[in-house]
Amino acid sequence: MSRRGFSTVGSLIDDLLARYERRPAARNLIAMIDEDGFANMDLRDSFDEELAVLQQAGGLELIQTGPKTERRVTSVRLKDAGVLYRKVERQPADELAREAVSELRSQPGLPAGAVGLIDDVVAAWARGVSHIGIRNGDRQTLANVIGLAIAVCGRISGDPQGEQDFRTFSRLTVGDSKALEKNVRQVAAAMMKIFAGMEEQARLDPEEMLASAGIRRLPQPILLHGDVSLDGLPFPAMPYVGIPTDCAGGIGLLTKPDYILTIENFTSFVRHIREVARAERALVIYSGGFPSRPTLATITRLAAQLRVPTFHWGDMDAGGVRIFQHLERHLAGVDIPLRPHMMDPELLRRFGKPSPGVAGPAGDMRASAIAGLADFLTASGLAHEQEEFDPGSPILETPADVQ
Repeated sequence: MSRRGFSTVGSLIDDLLARYERRPAARNLIAMIDEDGFANMDLRDSFDEELAVLQQAGGLELIQTGPKTERRVTSVRLKDAGVLYRKVERQPADELAREAVSELRSQPGLPAGAVGLIDDVVAAWARGVSHIGIRNGDRQTLANVIGLAIAVCGRISGDPQGEQDFRTFSRLTVGDSKALEKNVRQVAAAMMKIFAGMEEQARLDPEEMLASAGIRRLPQPILLHGDVSLDGLPFPAMPYVGIPTDCAGGIGLLTKPDYILTIENFTSFVRHIREVARAERALVIYSGGFPSRPTLATITRLAAQLRVPTFHWGDMDAGGVRIFQHLERHLAGVDIPLRPHMMDPELLRRFGKPSPGVAGPAGDMRASAIAGLADFLTASGLAHEQEEFDPGSPILETPADVQ
């Protein structure tokens, strides 16, 4: 591939310094001269004179080619970047990066992991590149991301709190209501770099991780079907009820169900109630995709109290497996085994569709009740959305032909 050539000293220096900042250890950075880029010989002579001055100052080495009697400068090699910085009055990128983060880095009480992340950002910005998706020099976004990451981790490791929407959490944390929405992936990446012991969160995608901390784009009520009460009071007869998360502690059951079923997707939740659960004694809970912290706490609490067979029905894909395993780990903490419903390798083999480019579930699945499905997902490249199945009872034998 031919190299770009230059016909002004300023553009030549900018190119050499940009490449030097990306690769400070490079020892043979060369810039070519554009022989056809000069409008007349006077401009070429002035160009050569400026290069000669820079060579004399030790900043460049001039490379000449051609016969001895007609040799001319065709390229230059960088010798001392400091000379070139002074020539164009440009501040080195590493100094700019350190200045950009100096106030943030000096904040008292900053976790050691946050200081390490800032140092990694400086190293990247010094090379003119972004880090964890934060653009070169964008110090305000870096400060917001670190502040949000610390606050999210505090919610995960602390006592359970009520749900909060993205914008309220972001405004209260960093004073910018849109900072979290704009930087969801950056906040998740920062958490992994700042804090140790985040193995469980590392298995989740960013919005799943935030949901586990009770932070969602909009606060969602907990949707349940069954003989549900709130603070001991029954509801009128209806297919399902929605209870605000700040009232979740008052949710109870007036009679014991035969089973508990959590369902990932809303259409399948409604269909299961209409077509199956109303003819059975069932507690059906909508997980809302990846369950929020209040929803997960409600599922765990009721399962521990009721001690009945407990199932989960979700998509047969990597996300569905992550949701199942997350529920499974929390229920295991109260000695409740979680069973997959209509999520098994045979169903996926029969009804799944190729899903190219979609990775299988990550992490060690050997102890999980869904390990067989996880292995088959990875091996087959197939996936299946639960809405494509008609609902069936988890306490009856699965029909031979699932529609």
